[in-house]
Amino acid sequence: MNFDLTEDQREIQRTAREWLASRYPIARVREIALDGGSDATWDEIDELGWPEIADFGMVELAVVAEQLGFSLAPTPLASHWAARLLHPELEGRGTVAMWDGEDGAKLAVPAADVADTIIVQRGDQVFAVPAAEASIEPANALDPTRPLFTVRASGGEEITGDHLARAWHAIYVAAAAESVGVAARVTAMSVEYAKERKQFGRPIGSYQAVSHACAQMFLETEGARNVVLWAAWALDNDPDAAFMAANAAKAYASDAAVNVCRSSMQVHGGIGFTWEHDLHLFFKRAEANARAFGDSTWHREQVAATYL
Repeated sequence: MNFDLTEDQREIQRTAREWLASRYPIARVREIALDGGSDATWDEIDELGWPEIADFGMVELAVVAEQLGFSLAPTPLASHWAARLLHPELEGRGTVAMWDGEDGAKLAVPAADVADTIIVQRGDQVFAVPAAEASIEPANALDPTRPLFTVRASGGEEITGDHLARAWHAIYVAAAAESVGVAARVTAMSVEYAKERKQFGRPIGSYQAVSHACAQMFLETEGARNVVLWAAWALDNDPDAAFMAANAAKAYASDAAVNVCRSSMQVHGGIGFTWEHDLHLFFKRAEANARAFGDSTWHREQVAATYL
């Protein structure tokens, strides 16, 4: 199987990385996430065609999702993708509410404050509820770049169709691709730091303990990227393998991103634990993504229940 991207996919990748780097330098991410700054880039994102990029293919979506993680973009695009995959006729912006709380509340709903429609999962059923008819309250979030909300919504239009199973698997792959981006950025940060930071007159990267850690980070990142691209390809081209591939991608990439961030903390030493350093922002995105739409244990259980 050829994992190389096509020329068109490479162009999408290049455009996404350059645009996101220009709009979301890490100082801007901090301003939006930690200082309450506003983000007015949705119209530009819409002009790029990213909200509907799944129409082109899952590999194309995965390519852009990886760059969202790489840039740590504080945008509601990922939650909109999830809503649109479940509800292809969605108009305006959307998000997905799936975690049950007390009194019918849905917990940890991302970007509900800017959504026009909330896709609500109730058991095995899925409903589209206008955000104007829901109660939306801010909630605490581990990842400050992705605000969460508690939503109370009843009624709504039921969404049915054969697309739903694939849609959930596509959502898993999109989240996994973003985790790959986080791992790739943190690996690059760690390698750069290992080259610049010196102890006893030598760059710390020249010591085996550090160089081996960086090599392992690179290995896990590349492994995660390969399984994500396989899963994205399978969703469009090999339906028989798509179920296993999507669950494997979400499990592997989630663990890889968290492991890479933990290793990076060790490479950076004391400075990596400080609030002023950017590493904690990537770590929080990795941890939040690892739990979104099922953690790695749950996804492995899905595969085990089917194939063992």
